Amino acid sequence: MPQARSSGSSSGRSQTKRSSASKSTGAKRTTRKTASSKSSASKPRASRAGASASSSAAGAKSNGTAAIDPRLEAVAERVRKLNERIIDESKTAGEATLTAYEKALKAIASSLERGPGKSDVEWISSLATTQAKWIRDVTAAWTSAARGMLK
Repeated sequence: MPQARSSGSSSGRSQTKRSSASKSTGAKRTTRKTASSKSSASKPRASRAGASASSSAAGAKSNGTAAIDPRLEAVAERVRKLNERIIDESKTAGEATLTAYEKALKAIASSLERGPGKSDVEWISSLATTQAKWIRDVTAAWTSAARGMLK
């Protein structure tokens, strides 16, 4: 069966475009290779310079005469002071949190004694009073231990 001319002519055009595209990418590949070879040539030089600098630094350390940069010491001191400030502020925040937690639990214990603790039914009153006492005891022990950890 005869094929339509339009499909045959378009396939010929696409082959022409492909061959011209491959030629242009081939030129780019050559350019890329030369650019990468230039950059790779500079990399060993940089690593050689870095290696010699690190070997001289290692030699200074082994001699025991390594001088500490005063700028580095100043930065280290600022970091130490900042860390101490963070720790102090964290302790203050922790203490405030413990105080608020203790206050909330004591309020719950007091409400248990005021509400169900005043009941006419003896076992309900006894249960509420015992639970309130238990909450106060556990709260006191827990917050005391936590405050000890903060110091």
